[in-house]
Amino acid sequence: MRDRHRKYSRLLAATVLLAGASGALASDPGSFDRTLTVTGPVFLDVKSDPGGAAITTGPEGTVRVHAIIKPLFGRLDLDLAEANIRALEKNPPIEQSGNRLRIGYVKDPSVLRGVTIRFEIETPQASEVRAATTSGGIRIDGIAGPAHTMTNSGRTEISNVGASINVSVDSGAVIIRNAGNSVVVRSQSGGIQLTGIRGSVELQTTSGRHEISDVAGPLRATTNSGSIRIEDARAGVIARNGSGSITALRIGGSVDAKTGSGEIRIEQVKPAPIRAVARSGAIQVQLASGSGYLLDALSQSGKISAPAEVAAQLARDGHSLKAQLGQGGPLVDLDTHSSRIAIR
Repeated sequence: MRDRHRKYSRLLAATVLLAGASGALASDPGSFDRTLTVTGPVFLDVKSDPGGAAITTGPEGTVRVHAIIKPLFGRLDLDLAEANIRALEKNPPIEQSGNRLRIGYVKDPSVLRGVTIRFEIETPQASEVRAATTSGGIRIDGIAGPAHTMTNSGRTEISNVGASINVSVDSGAVIIRNAGNSVVVRSQSGGIQLTGIRGSVELQTTSGRHEISDVAGPLRATTNSGSIRIEDARAGVIARNGSGSITALRIGGSVDAKTGSGEIRIEQVKPAPIRAVARSGAIQVQLASGSGYLLDALSQSGKISAPAEVAAQLARDGHSLKAQLGQGGPLVDLDTHSSRIAIR
């Protein structure tokens, strides 16, 4: 019994020692740093497979690249990861041709086996960026742009970009703040949050919530599943939702909203055409105060409520309304199959 206990103790000690050694190796990252000289506007092309990239503004005339290379946890062959880390440190994947830089494009893809590589890059404000990653977040802040990003899985966060922004995501959240031009986002799965957009907006997701505020240009938002919420849009709004609500508040232009299943709520601050269709869900519309509108509303199985000035023109069954509110004005066309309509 005593010999068996000693044998068990030695085996346990060896296991702990081996686990400790493996953990140390697995948690010991590599890195490299490079400072590149540029003159004038920079075109930056970054690829991280996998890992991620953070791109911010730095001094004029230089691009600084800091890379963090880590082994992938759970790999049995940590020797391979260690060898690839050393190879990347010795021969960083950076190419420069004048002001055009390619970062992360390795000539031998096998050198990325068992590792992740994350890039932290400072570039002059006058930079255009293209960034792609198979797995890992992308963050861009402060460049003139344009900015074009693609990721299979990871969060995309872009702030303070002067020119256009184009984002493509398979799975991951998208956050964009203070864009000076047009914004286009296409996502298979993940929420989208936009604020402070001085140009047009086009959003398309298969599944994900949209939260949009402070947009100067025309806006189009489409999702198959997930709510759409828009606030403070100063131009026309088009919203399409396969299954989920649409909320559009403090809108300064026309509104065209359609949902298969969910409520539609619209609040307009300047008179413009409104079209709202809900197959299954209520419609609530707050019209611009003191303005004229031509009202045309129909509910298949729900009551309609309207301002006192036109309430007498409701159909006897309360399911339809055709009326002139005030003098002249744009058309308000509302249609729901299975719920109520409220016009205020």
